Amino acid sequence: MQAFLSAATVFLLSLMHAQEALAFIECSVLNYGECIVIALESGNSLTLTSKGAVADNATDLGPALTKAWQECVIPQVTTTVATDVLLYVPAGNYLLASTVTFDDAANWNLHIAGDIFLPFNPSLTGTMLTFENCENILLNGPGAIYGTSKSCSGNGYRYRPGGDLTLYPSRPRLIRFQTCNNCEITAITLYDAPMFHVTMIGDNEAHDMSIIASHIGETDGFDMSGNNNYVHDVTVENGDECVTVKTPTNGFVAERITCRYTAGCNIGSFGSGATGVDVQNVYYSDVTISNSDAGVMIKSYPNCAGTVKNVTFTGFTLVRILFSISTSQGGTTDTGTLQISDVTFENFQGTGTPTRPAVLLDCNKATPCKDIAFSGISLTDTKADSFTNACGSGLSGLSSC
Repeated sequence: MQAFLSAATVFLLSLMHAQEALAFIECSVLNYGECIVIALESGNSLTLTSKGAVADNATDLGPALTKAWQECVIPQVTTTVATDVLLYVPAGNYLLASTVTFDDAANWNLHIAGDIFLPFNPSLTGTMLTFENCENILLNGPGAIYGTSKSCSGNGYRYRPGGDLTLYPSRPRLIRFQTCNNCEITAITLYDAPMFHVTMIGDNEAHDMSIIASHIGETDGFDMSGNNNYVHDVTVENGDECVTVKTPTNGFVAERITCRYTAGCNIGSFGSGATGVDVQNVYYSDVTISNSDAGVMIKSYPNCAGTVKNVTFTGFTLVRILFSISTSQGGTTDTGTLQISDVTFENFQGTGTPTRPAVLLDCNKATPCKDIAFSGISLTDTKADSFTNACGSGLSGLSSC
């Protein structure tokens, strides 16, 4: 009897394991794509066939992504485990020549094992991969998306020849999570987007990945807004924002960040005349920034309105930074009511530049900064040892504005 029960138990466990295995669905882009028409030699009749993705760096991947999502992923999502249903881009070189939007998407995994390249097309605009009104989406690698990398056989560098950002102002962005929650992007490398790399709006996570771009403007790494976003263990090399908080935000954490040749880890900027700015409960920790225009900045215009409060920047290592610690809020005529308060800068070490102060607080004179605290600031190679702010000037060791 004991032997019989043991065998039955083994059988049941095997059956359960098989059922679990069957829960995994792979929707490969190689099997889905646009429909094409073929004329038959035998007569006037036509037949339709489906052309899936082709790893030839010439066939547009966009239709295959859309078809695989619509015809395979959506019908087979039956659980809330994202990795149960895989929209799969296998190894190989693919061309993404059209934008793709996954709207009202939930509970699946876009797994990119291959390399995706953007073409040069002056009329191409928008965002190449958009997830909108989504929930519990995993976007992961180990593949890569090449936006404008000339050295990596992409064509997008032509969108900004010689660093000219005005020639094609509507050039495409790479990835956007719009009004999404519990989404995750990880283990994928992004190269040199024509404009901006990752925008996440909602409650999401980005981690363990790299962004590598030209050292020019409008190449933002991570632009984050929403509630409780989390960015950690990422590396960004570009010429603009590294990991930046946008409005509205209530709750944001960034940890173990490496930025090279960037414009720093910032809050803002907020456009001229922006009202309703609301950024609070922001925490940056364990950040290394090198050879960059800025370390940390709160960027605004003198006519903005709203609130930035309860912000902590701690554990920063800065190497050859132009503006190490800065707020850029004031102007010739300060009329705004943007209140910046309860901001702490602590445990900063490293080097700045002899032409700029270690700390520059250019606060709005109409609505001065409040409760700006400094501790453990040890920055060398800066202009004197001073800071400037709307409340006056003094030694950088002052505890508040």
